[in-house]
Amino acid sequence: MSGNQDPVIILVEPQLGENIGMCARAMLNCGLSKLRLVNPRDGWPQDAARATAADADIVIDRAEVFATLDGAIADCHRVFATTARERSQTIPVLNAEAAAAEIKLATKGEGTVAVLFGPEASGLDGESIARADTLLRFPTNPEFSSLNLAQAVLLLGWEWRRSAIDEPTTLSEETATREELEGFLARLFETLDEKEFFLTEEMKPHSIQLLRILFTKANATPQEVKLLHGMLSALKRDSGS
Repeated sequence: MSGNQDPVIILVEPQLGENIGMCARAMLNCGLSKLRLVNPRDGWPQDAARATAADADIVIDRAEVFATLDGAIADCHRVFATTARERSQTIPVLNAEAAAAEIKLATKGEGTVAVLFGPEASGLDGESIARADTLLRFPTNPEFSSLNLAQAVLLLGWEWRRSAIDEPTTLSEETATREELEGFLARLFETLDEKEFFLTEEMKPHSIQLLRILFTKANATPQEVKLLHGMLSALKRDSGS
């Protein structure tokens, strides 16, 4: 994949076609055209989305639909997640301007970068947040911080477009895709289950979420993921598994 790739905008379980259309319009205003939808509530395509896209047909026509978030980010090397909430996870948090600059730098590399936006009513849940390596927060009025979906997409797109970074001074090594990382995590969780690492079934989901965050925010390269696979294989051999 060549450099200078636009980031992919991913709407997770969007509820209204009108909002999808307004997001498409906001994207094209800022020169973005790659839209992915995860399990849209009312299906796809939707006439309501096209009606409110205000001629942003290129975004609507090329929109991709996925049944799961993991499917939507499988080919992504970096994943940013938008949130207005205070969260306890240890994922790095950037404001919109700083995040846009980092996205701009990352898209000049060889990987695919995605930005996640949650459902209109509730935003992204903890499971979705755990798929991200960086959180993006808009510095809105703390006494009235809520943004509608299209506003959030527009703010991110505007910051991305006006980012002052023209040429990166250095390019980071390519990070592993989420599909590569998920392959390792699936093996890890299976092995930990076999070794009775999880003390109780009640605590298991929380432990898995913390482990997922730990490995996701490391932004491992493909070679590092292969090394992790090798270490896991060696440990399983040593234990007779």
